Amino acid sequence: MVELLLSGVDMTLPVWLGCAATLALGAFVQRSTGFGLAVGGAPLLLLLEPRLVPVVLVLFGFTVALTTLRHYWREVQPGEIATALVGRIPGNALGLWLLLAAPMAVLEKLIAGSVLFAVAVTLFRFRLPVNRATLFGAGVFSGIFGTIAALSGPPLVLLLHGFSPDRLRGTLSAFFVVTALMTLVTLGLGGLLRAWHFGVALTFAPGVLAGSWLAGRVAHRLDRRLLQGASLSLCTLAALGLLL
Repeated sequence: MVELLLSGVDMTLPVWLGCAATLALGAFVQRSTGFGLAVGGAPLLLLLEPRLVPVVLVLFGFTVALTTLRHYWREVQPGEIATALVGRIPGNALGLWLLLAAPMAVLEKLIAGSVLFAVAVTLFRFRLPVNRATLFGAGVFSGIFGTIAALSGPPLVLLLHGFSPDRLRGTLSAFFVVTALMTLVTLGLGGLLRAWHFGVALTFAPGVLAGSWLAGRVAHRLDRRLLQGASLSLCTLAALGLLL
Protein backbone atom coordinates (compact mmCIF):
# COMPACT_ATOMS: atom_id res chain seq x y z
CA MET A 1 0.00 0.00 0.00
CA VAL A 2 2.74 2.43 1.00
CA GLU A 3 4.91 1.54 -1.99
CA LEU A 4 1.95 1.99 -4.36
CA LEU A 5 1.20 5.42 -2.93
CA LEU A 6 4.86 6.44 -3.03
CA SER A 7 5.12 5.46 -6.69
CA GLY A 8 2.11 7.66 -7.39
CA VAL A 9 3.74 10.73 -5.81
CA ASP A 10 7.29 9.98 -7.00
CA MET A 11 8.81 9.47 -3.53
CA THR A 12 11.42 6.81 -2.79
CA LEU A 13 11.20 4.51 0.22
CA PRO A 14 14.42 5.84 1.84
CA VAL A 15 13.03 9.40 1.65
CA TRP A 16 9.72 8.21 3.13
CA LEU A 17 11.54 6.47 5.98
CA GLY A 18 13.55 9.62 6.71
CA CYS A 19 10.38 11.74 6.75
CA ALA A 20 8.54 9.21 8.91
CA ALA A 21 11.39 9.18 11.45
CA THR A 22 11.51 12.99 11.47
CA LEU A 23 7.78 13.29 12.17
CA ALA A 24 7.74 10.55 14.82
CA LEU A 25 10.70 12.13 16.65
CA GLY A 26 9.10 15.58 16.34
CA ALA A 27 5.86 14.29 17.87
CA PHE A 28 7.78 12.73 20.74
CA VAL A 29 9.71 15.92 21.46
CA GLN A 30 6.64 18.16 21.15
CA ARG A 31 4.60 16.05 23.57
CA SER A 32 7.57 15.99 25.97
CA THR A 33 8.67 19.63 25.86
CA GLY A 34 5.78 21.59 24.33
CA PHE A 35 7.40 22.20 20.94
CA GLY A 36 9.48 20.39 18.34
CA LEU A 37 7.30 18.99 15.57
CA ALA A 38 7.39 21.99 13.23
CA VAL A 39 10.57 23.64 14.53
CA GLY A 40 12.62 20.53 13.92
CA GLY A 41 10.45 19.04 11.20
CA ALA A 42 10.27 21.99 8.78
CA PRO A 43 14.00 22.28 7.97
CA LEU A 44 14.54 18.52 7.94
CA LEU A 45 11.54 17.85 5.69
CA LEU A 46 12.66 20.64 3.36
CA LEU A 47 15.98 18.85 2.99
CA LEU A 48 14.28 15.46 2.46
CA GLU A 49 11.00 16.23 0.62
CA PRO A 50 10.01 19.91 0.24
CA ARG A 51 6.54 19.05 -1.08
CA LEU A 52 5.48 17.95 2.40
CA VAL A 53 5.97 21.47 3.79
CA PRO A 54 3.74 22.99 5.07
CA VAL A 55 0.65 20.80 4.58
CA VAL A 56 1.76 17.58 6.26
CA LEU A 57 3.31 19.48 9.17
CA VAL A 58 0.08 21.42 9.67
CA LEU A 59 -1.96 18.21 9.66
CA PHE A 60 0.20 16.59 12.30
CA GLY A 61 0.58 19.80 14.27
CA PHE A 62 -3.21 19.74 14.56
CA THR A 63 -3.19 16.06 15.59
CA VAL A 64 -0.54 16.45 18.30
CA ALA A 65 -2.10 19.70 19.58
CA LEU A 66 -5.50 18.00 19.85
CA THR A 67 -4.11 15.08 21.85
CA THR A 68 -2.25 17.51 24.13
CA LEU A 69 -5.30 19.74 24.58
CA ARG A 70 -7.25 16.72 25.80
CA HIS A 71 -5.05 16.70 28.91
CA TYR A 72 -4.76 20.46 29.50
CA TRP A 73 -8.08 21.94 28.33
CA ARG A 74 -8.91 23.15 31.84
CA GLU A 75 -5.91 25.50 31.68
CA VAL A 76 -7.18 27.33 28.59
CA GLN A 77 -8.51 30.86 28.90
CA PRO A 78 -9.87 31.85 25.45
CA GLY A 79 -9.39 35.56 26.07
CA GLU A 80 -5.62 35.09 26.14
CA ILE A 81 -5.47 33.91 22.54
CA ALA A 82 -8.45 35.71 20.98
CA THR A 83 -6.48 38.79 19.91
CA ALA A 84 -3.66 36.61 18.53
CA LEU A 85 -6.22 34.66 16.50
CA VAL A 86 -7.46 37.93 14.97
CA GLY A 87 -3.86 38.70 14.00
CA ARG A 88 -3.66 35.34 12.26
CA ILE A 89 -6.04 36.51 9.54
CA PRO A 90 -3.72 39.08 7.88
CA GLY A 91 -0.73 36.91 8.84
CA ASN A 92 -2.14 33.91 6.96
CA ALA A 93 -2.84 36.11 3.93
CA LEU A 94 0.76 37.38 3.90
CA GLY A 95 2.09 33.85 4.34
CA LEU A 96 0.00 32.58 1.42
CA TRP A 97 1.25 35.44 -0.75
CA LEU A 98 4.85 34.48 0.05
CA LEU A 99 4.19 30.81 -0.74
CA LEU A 100 2.72 31.72 -4.11
CA ALA A 101 5.15 34.50 -5.06
CA ALA A 102 8.53 33.82 -3.46
CA PRO A 103 11.12 31.43 -4.96
CA MET A 104 11.90 28.29 -2.94
CA ALA A 105 15.39 29.61 -2.13
CA VAL A 106 13.82 32.64 -0.42
CA LEU A 107 11.30 30.47 1.46
CA GLU A 108 14.10 28.22 2.71
CA LYS A 109 15.96 31.23 4.10
CA LEU A 110 12.78 32.52 5.78
CA ILE A 111 12.08 29.13 7.31
CA ALA A 112 15.67 28.74 8.49
CA GLY A 113 15.50 32.20 10.04
CA SER A 114 12.23 31.43 11.80
CA VAL A 115 13.65 28.18 13.20
CA LEU A 116 16.71 30.01 14.54
CA PHE A 117 14.35 32.61 16.01
CA ALA A 118 12.42 29.81 17.73
CA VAL A 119 15.67 28.45 19.17
CA ALA A 120 16.63 31.91 20.44
CA VAL A 121 13.21 32.41 22.03
CA THR A 122 13.54 29.08 23.84
CA LEU A 123 17.08 29.71 25.04
CA PHE A 124 16.97 33.37 26.06
CA ARG A 125 13.34 33.93 27.12
CA PHE A 126 13.06 37.56 26.08
CA ARG A 127 10.58 39.57 28.11
CA LEU A 128 7.87 41.49 26.28
CA PRO A 129 4.68 43.03 27.66
CA VAL A 130 1.53 40.99 27.07
CA ASN A 131 -1.21 43.27 25.75
CA ARG A 132 -3.54 43.51 22.77
CA ALA A 133 -0.92 45.11 20.54
CA THR A 134 1.77 42.50 21.21
CA LEU A 135 -0.74 39.63 20.99
CA PHE A 136 -2.02 40.92 17.65
CA GLY A 137 1.55 41.29 16.36
CA ALA A 138 2.41 37.79 17.55
CA GLY A 139 -0.68 36.53 15.72
CA VAL A 140 0.43 38.22 12.48
CA PHE A 141 3.92 36.72 12.60
CA SER A 142 2.48 33.39 13.69
CA GLY A 143 0.23 33.48 10.63
CA ILE A 144 3.09 34.25 8.25
CA PHE A 145 5.41 31.52 9.46
CA GLY A 146 2.57 29.13 10.28
CA THR A 147 1.35 29.29 6.69
CA ILE A 148 4.84 28.99 5.21
CA ALA A 149 6.09 26.15 7.39
CA ALA A 150 3.61 25.37 10.20
CA LEU A 151 5.81 27.39 12.61
CA SER A 152 2.94 29.00 14.50
CA GLY A 153 4.36 28.75 17.99
CA PRO A 154 7.51 30.88 18.50
CA PRO A 155 5.89 34.36 18.35
CA LEU A 156 3.30 33.35 20.94
CA VAL A 157 5.83 31.51 23.11
CA LEU A 158 7.87 34.72 23.15
CA LEU A 159 4.98 36.45 24.94
CA LEU A 160 3.56 33.68 27.09
CA HIS A 161 6.63 31.81 28.35
CA GLY A 162 5.99 33.24 31.83
CA PHE A 163 2.93 31.00 32.17
CA SER A 164 3.13 27.83 34.23
CA PRO A 165 4.09 24.77 32.12
CA ASP A 166 0.57 23.30 32.15
CA ARG A 167 -1.09 26.62 31.36
CA LEU A 168 1.36 27.24 28.52
CA ARG A 169 0.78 23.77 27.06
CA GLY A 170 -2.99 24.19 27.26
CA THR A 171 -2.99 27.70 25.79
CA LEU A 172 -0.63 26.82 22.95
CA SER A 173 -2.49 23.59 22.17
CA ALA A 174 -5.81 25.44 21.89
CA PHE A 175 -4.15 28.07 19.71
CA PHE A 176 -2.59 25.42 17.45
CA VAL A 177 -5.85 23.50 17.03
CA VAL A 178 -7.66 26.62 15.78
CA THR A 179 -4.79 28.00 13.72
CA ALA A 180 -4.09 24.68 12.01
CA LEU A 181 -7.65 24.68 10.71
CA MET A 182 -7.26 28.31 9.62
CA THR A 183 -4.04 27.44 7.80
CA LEU A 184 -5.59 24.47 6.00
CA VAL A 185 -8.43 26.70 4.78
CA THR A 186 -5.89 29.30 3.64
CA LEU A 187 -3.81 26.73 1.78
CA GLY A 188 -6.95 25.29 0.21
CA LEU A 189 -8.02 28.73 -1.04
CA GLY A 190 -4.54 29.17 -2.51
CA GLY A 191 -4.77 25.85 -4.37
CA LEU A 192 -1.91 24.34 -2.36
CA LEU A 193 -3.87 21.54 -0.70
CA ARG A 194 -3.84 18.24 -2.62
CA ALA A 195 -5.51 14.88 -2.03
CA TRP A 196 -2.13 13.12 -2.05
CA HIS A 197 -1.06 15.16 0.99
CA PHE A 198 -3.75 13.40 3.03
CA GLY A 199 -2.84 9.99 1.59
CA VAL A 200 0.84 10.37 2.45
CA ALA A 201 -0.02 11.81 5.86
CA LEU A 202 -2.01 8.66 6.65
CA THR A 203 1.11 6.56 6.05
CA PHE A 204 3.02 8.69 8.57
CA ALA A 205 0.19 8.74 11.13
CA PRO A 206 1.09 5.51 13.01
CA GLY A 207 4.62 6.77 13.69
CA VAL A 208 3.42 10.20 14.79
CA LEU A 209 0.81 8.74 17.14
CA ALA A 210 3.35 6.24 18.48
CA GLY A 211 5.85 9.03 19.14
CA SER A 212 3.25 11.08 20.97
CA TRP A 213 2.03 8.05 22.96
CA LEU A 214 5.57 7.05 23.92
CA ALA A 215 6.31 10.57 25.14
CA GLY A 216 3.23 10.46 27.33
CA ARG A 217 4.56 7.25 28.92
CA VAL A 218 8.25 8.05 29.41
CA ALA A 219 8.73 11.83 29.19
CA HIS A 220 8.40 12.28 32.96
CA ARG A 221 11.37 9.97 33.43
CA LEU A 222 13.64 11.91 31.09
CA ASP A 223 15.74 14.96 31.79
CA ARG A 224 13.59 17.63 30.13
CA ARG A 225 16.48 20.07 29.76
CA LEU A 226 18.70 17.44 28.14
CA LEU A 227 15.93 16.44 25.73
CA GLN A 228 15.20 20.06 24.90
CA GLY A 229 18.91 20.79 24.40
CA ALA A 230 19.29 17.89 22.00
CA SER A 231 16.19 19.00 20.10
CA LEU A 232 17.43 22.60 19.85
CA SER A 233 20.81 21.41 18.60
CA LEU A 234 19.17 19.32 15.88
CA CYS A 235 16.90 22.23 14.89
CA THR A 236 19.86 24.60 14.68
CA LEU A 237 21.90 22.23 12.52
CA ALA A 238 18.96 21.64 10.18
CA ALA A 239 18.32 25.39 9.86
CA LEU A 240 22.00 26.08 9.18
CA GLY A 241 21.89 23.35 6.53
CA LEU A 242 19.17 25.32 4.73
CA LEU A 243 21.23 28.49 4.87
CA LEU A 244 24.37 26.92 3.38
